[in-house]
Amino acid sequence: MASTFVDKLMPELSALFDTIREQSRDGAGVTRDAFGARETQAANTLSVFARSKGLQAGADAAGNLHVTPAGAFTHPPEIMLASHLDSVPVGGNYDGLAGVIAGLAVLFALEQANAAKSGIRVVGFRGEESPWFSQAYLGSRLLLGELTRADLESLRRYDTGKTLAEHIVAIGGNVDSGNLQPTIDLSKLNAYYELHIEQAPLLESLGLPVAIATAIRGNIRYPFAACRGQYAHSAAVPRHLRRDALIATAKLIAFADQCWQELIDRGNDDLVFTCGIFQTDSAEHAMTKVPGIVNFTLNIGGTKDSIMEELHSRISTCATELARAHNVVFDFGRRVGTPAVNLDKSLIAGLERACAEIGLRSHTMPTVGHDAAGFQRRGIPAAVLLVRNSNGSHNPAEHMEMSDFAAAVKVLAAHVLKRCQESR
Repeated sequence: MASTFVDKLMPELSALFDTIREQSRDGAGVTRDAFGARETQAANTLSVFARSKGLQAGADAAGNLHVTPAGAFTHPPEIMLASHLDSVPVGGNYDGLAGVIAGLAVLFALEQANAAKSGIRVVGFRGEESPWFSQAYLGSRLLLGELTRADLESLRRYDTGKTLAEHIVAIGGNVDSGNLQPTIDLSKLNAYYELHIEQAPLLESLGLPVAIATAIRGNIRYPFAACRGQYAHSAAVPRHLRRDALIATAKLIAFADQCWQELIDRGNDDLVFTCGIFQTDSAEHAMTKVPGIVNFTLNIGGTKDSIMEELHSRISTCATELARAHNVVFDFGRRVGTPAVNLDKSLIAGLERACAEIGLRSHTMPTVGHDAAGFQRRGIPAAVLLVRNSNGSHNPAEHMEMSDFAAAVKVLAAHVLKRCQESR
């Protein structure tokens, strides 16, 4: 029944994506700045759409968008359908936004089928992407009451220089409380769902429109690592007297890649390793200089904390040995990251049954970081539904077929409808 209403709604949903794309356009891509004007414009556009469908829309103290059935705005949520409103700078239109629009579609379809409960809530989180304030999941963490006033005063947006507190006030939020509490009553929340485009081309390679996430990869990250040696004349200094920072760092990254492959061969195919920045100093480097410094990053991700720690340990040991062999110093800087999170098995099973109900073959796989991880860590059962995306994410070429989106929304609607029926 809900699937029929989803089909009828699809032309309007497609137009809604197009409208927000035009409002967010930034050259080749889209930019919806966290706690900023274009993110707010997206929230307003979604609010207008929700109200046109008889739903109730508003914001919490952090500025997160909330949509509920009419008359239910103050009711504690039992089921939350959510994702984020912001994008990375010059990114794509579907990362985050697809999940919020999917939530609206499910809520409206259930309303039309006379199956919606007052405890269903759609949320569009502010500031999920990390580039803006050098920290991810800000909107959901504020909703969960996990940030402090000190955090709001210390986190600054990279382009404006203003604090998170200043940005929240500017969008009409409230930061007066000294000890920040959850922005809504979470006492009855027993299920969190997030639809999101897949951020790699795996579903494209499998020819599948939809997948169900089993876990959210954790990570170990060093965003400001460096290797320091000594600049020297390339033609004058023999190898045994050199302190070559680049050779030492290149060996370290090559070793990390070798270890990564060994761990994959042992059955850890959900482990990933990336060195996204590897650079000499452009102010000093030259073709005829032995490099004296290399700045680089390390990013280990996986669904098993012990395996991530094993790779991290082996990289650290290798760095010590290379420092001795090349007479350099490795300084990894501050370690940051999050633990891996296994998503709720009962919700996964329910989504698999919903796939079968609408005639889709279900596929399960791990995914990358999403707001869902914070809810699962708090003991709130969480699930993530992934939609095929052929061109990766965080770039202007993000792509999502509306037919794939419709299939995913139908899966989510069928599953939530079943939960509503069972709880009556």
